[in-house]
Amino acid sequence: MSEMDPHKRRKLESRSSPGPRVSAVSAFAARQTLLSQQTVTADVTVQETLTTETGRPGRPKSPRKTKRKVVQALAGVDEVPLAVASLVPAGFGASHSAPSTPVLASTPASPHPETRAFRADRNYQHNADDREKLRAAEGKRIVILGSYGVQVYKGEITIGGAVLTESKRIHWVHAPHCHALPVIRVVQDSIIELHPHPAARCLRQLSRLNPAFGRLWNEDYPEEVTSTKADQVAPTFQILVTSQDGPRRATIQELKVPAEWNKKLDGLVAATQKTTQVVFLCGPKSSGKSTFGRLLTNRLVTDHGGVKKKPWSTVSVLDLDPGQPEYGPPGVVSLNRLSAPVLSPPFCHPFDDGPNHAQPRAHAIAAISPAQDPAHFIECALDLFSHYRQSTPAGSPLVINTPGWIQGTGLDILADLIQNIGPTEVIYMSQDGPDETVERLKSACSSPSATFTSTFTTLPSQPSENAPRTPMNLRTLQTMSYFHLDSRQEAQHQTWNPTQLSEMRPWRVRYTGSDKGFVGVLCYDYQPALNLLRESINGMILALVRIENDAAFRDLLGSPPLVVNVARTEEGIPVLPNPLGRTLDPRHSRALGLVLVRGVDTERGELQLLTPLPVADIVAAAGEGASNLVLVAGKFDTPNWAYAEGLYWALSANSDRPAGDNRGLGADEGESESEDDEDDIEDASAKGPLSRGLETRKANDATTHSAPWVELHHGSQKRSVGSRWRVRRDLGRA
Repeated sequence: MSEMDPHKRRKLESRSSPGPRVSAVSAFAARQTLLSQQTVTADVTVQETLTTETGRPGRPKSPRKTKRKVVQALAGVDEVPLAVASLVPAGFGASHSAPSTPVLASTPASPHPETRAFRADRNYQHNADDREKLRAAEGKRIVILGSYGVQVYKGEITIGGAVLTESKRIHWVHAPHCHALPVIRVVQDSIIELHPHPAARCLRQLSRLNPAFGRLWNEDYPEEVTSTKADQVAPTFQILVTSQDGPRRATIQELKVPAEWNKKLDGLVAATQKTTQVVFLCGPKSSGKSTFGRLLTNRLVTDHGGVKKKPWSTVSVLDLDPGQPEYGPPGVVSLNRLSAPVLSPPFCHPFDDGPNHAQPRAHAIAAISPAQDPAHFIECALDLFSHYRQSTPAGSPLVINTPGWIQGTGLDILADLIQNIGPTEVIYMSQDGPDETVERLKSACSSPSATFTSTFTTLPSQPSENAPRTPMNLRTLQTMSYFHLDSRQEAQHQTWNPTQLSEMRPWRVRYTGSDKGFVGVLCYDYQPALNLLRESINGMILALVRIENDAAFRDLLGSPPLVVNVARTEEGIPVLPNPLGRTLDPRHSRALGLVLVRGVDTERGELQLLTPLPVADIVAAAGEGASNLVLVAGKFDTPNWAYAEGLYWALSANSDRPAGDNRGLGADEGESESEDDEDDIEDASAKGPLSRGLETRKANDATTHSAPWVELHHGSQKRSVGSRWRVRRDLGRA
């Protein structure tokens, strides 16, 4: 120790000391002194600035909030955790949101510097019909929450990868905060007009049927606002000036695109102008495959190549993710042709067969994962690709999105698809491996036996700060949105029917007699006993498949050949025996869509089916004879959401809350349910709002009437002590 002391002394003496050291206590005292000197000045500055920016006096911030901001500034902490605060100048939000609080002189520069502010009188105009016209300079960025239409009067902007120029067309956008919000970027000095979305109200009214649709948008009404007033006064969108402008308890996240993504997008767009590109996207779950594919598709559709007023291109998308599909309901893979950008999340366009979106072919996997039958999944994918090559005009690019299953059998599926399709680009959406996956995909791109060579690229995964919805939640949103689509729509945008499924008029399809409507029910993977088939399909989702050729039945044919074996249940329901779990040949069949079995009418020999498919499609398919239609059952998600719609509707009808406000009726946006317990219901004796509502409404006809699929019990009726309620499909109620 004696030899160490001189060394320590010399080391201390060699350091230059500018002055006496300040302890942590004295530093805190200095901050408190500075805080006391600036609190009053800060309040006055906030009051004066609010009056200047908006042209009317604003409510000053409370001393407590101002004190917290000054302390954060002294501590070097960013007051706004998101980049939304610096995206739009304060003048934009004068109509729907309070102006942003000015930064005090002592506050350090924000990591996201704010651009030149707009003036409300010169750059912003609010019309009586809730349309808002904005004049934006080059470099401005605008973040909007809600549903709206954007029209470019002058200049050029980008949103969600789409390049929008001067046009009379209105581009409709749905931007809920459960997904990253698209950012409007002004490329050239522009004049744009924002329109309220005509379909916003009916989409938000789905929250009366399921709390999962509640509080996804810009609903942040005071408690005294009733549902009637909210429908009349609530705007369909809100311009976010700061991160505090969004709804309370909502996590707002903008769509962030890494620089590597932008560079790759530019390269793919340039390459498409020379040769036909087939881009194969793969990677782990939640890595950004769908987001990158949507950005790429929008860029390819709207890219004008420097030629003004160039018509938009047609881009094909092969959606091979049955668990999180972009262009269809879960359990279905499809080929799509797009001639307009897609500016909404999947549950806002679950089925679109309009002038700008065609789905020439689709196949029912009847499961949310290809693990059930990998061979059948590959057959479906290759048939869709073959149809693309035969029916798509030359030069039309193709974007392929795949499931996030990258190990084991999933990796074998990806490698097999690459070797059979031969894409020009294979993009792996992760730079973190696994190494064996990357090496296997690289070898598939340059296989010696292959007649092609694919360019293999790795990109960083999509940055995400939170995951407000689980895959099960997102599938629920998409499936429920699909079945509530209004098939009678004639507008340029989709609309929804917020009526309970149990109150919608179903299709009555005969299953007996010479005029029966379908061949029979075919069960993939598992064949229940004939006496249990009725209970197995009642209240469940099935796929409606059109048979193009008898060869579609392949191993299901009996003797003599080309004669389909058909068995019947006790009720007379036709069934295609399938003890070995065979599937239809995708080369000779295609899926029309999904149906929900509302009930089985044994007296009339009819199935009651609910589907959003257009009437013309069903009539055309049914007019060709019963031998062309098959109902396929499989491992679709159980539609628990459909069983409880009547209960939620009754509770909402007796409440004065707005359509989008279902606080207390179910899981909040900050809570997520596990996939194993998604069908659990609160104990009726618990103290939750739903349970209290059921107990206090025992005599209410709205909640105790006989409804399809649901049997309502009270107290401890038909259950043991300590057990939990579980949803039950019923049950034979018509």
